[in-house]
Amino acid sequence: QMLSLPGAMKPTATPVFIVLFGSIVFFITEIITNEESAKPRVLITHNAIPQVAIDILKDKFQTVVVKGTPNPTREELLELIPGCAAALWYGHIKVDREVVDAAGDSLKIVAHSGAGYDHIDVDYLKEKGIQCTNAANVLGPAVAEIAIALTLEVSRKTLEGYKAIITGTWLMNHATWMTGHGLSNKTVGIIGLGQNGFAIAKRLIGFEIKRLLYNDLTELEEKARAVKAEFVSKEEIFKESDFLYLCVPLDDETRFLVNKKTLSTMKNTSILINTSRGGVVNQEDLIEALQKNTI
Repeated sequence: QMLSLPGAMKPTATPVFIVLFGSIVFFITEIITNEESAKPRVLITHNAIPQVAIDILKDKFQTVVVKGTPNPTREELLELIPGCAAALWYGHIKVDREVVDAAGDSLKIVAHSGAGYDHIDVDYLKEKGIQCTNAANVLGPAVAEIAIALTLEVSRKTLEGYKAIITGTWLMNHATWMTGHGLSNKTVGIIGLGQNGFAIAKRLIGFEIKRLLYNDLTELEEKARAVKAEFVSKEEIFKESDFLYLCVPLDDETRFLVNKKTLSTMKNTSILINTSRGGVVNQEDLIEALQKNTI
């Protein structure tokens, strides 16, 4: 079963790892019976987790923290996971049949620290009766704020200006070199009006954009009304958007969603912001489009 963190466990200012570790306590205490004589083992697959988060587990569980820096090797994980009742999974190391089988029958839950789970064999976990959680309801605000920051960095050339100040190359006698593209009175498109897409849409309202377009599997009328968004086809959203945000999970339908064909329909002044997995974009086609000033 694929579960997202319960709403009651995600206060706005709570660090994501504290929430995730709280989710392990919440779920695994429901799964493991009181007949267990020893504290269940919990594998933590990153060695830079804040101690305050680890302390949440210590009352009820025995924590096993990897030593690999910055990420553990697959061999280390296979060595440590046998006998563990839970695993706090950080990063994109695959949770496949080999890992699950190495854990043995003791494994009851895998709690992933991110939203996307294309690297996790959810079907096999389900077959083995193992719960899986992700952080889909925790990271939306952070993703949205970073997406807006990236938008302004590219459109208003903030990084370019910063570098010019640091290196002493600011062009005082050149009136247009820092002129960028404003968000106001522009058409913005969002592909995927889910957790991240909707969070971005809410933050765009204050920029006085002209139109907000979105595309999803179906029309999301309630969300669309809240942010005054128009449902359009993929073809139209690529063609009309001055700024285009990608906020979709990576699957067979979205892989290489951005490719030579879709890029060719975009305005040559368009700015593309990808908050999804890299596989949503055909990198070779994107490089070619940038080199040819297609976008």
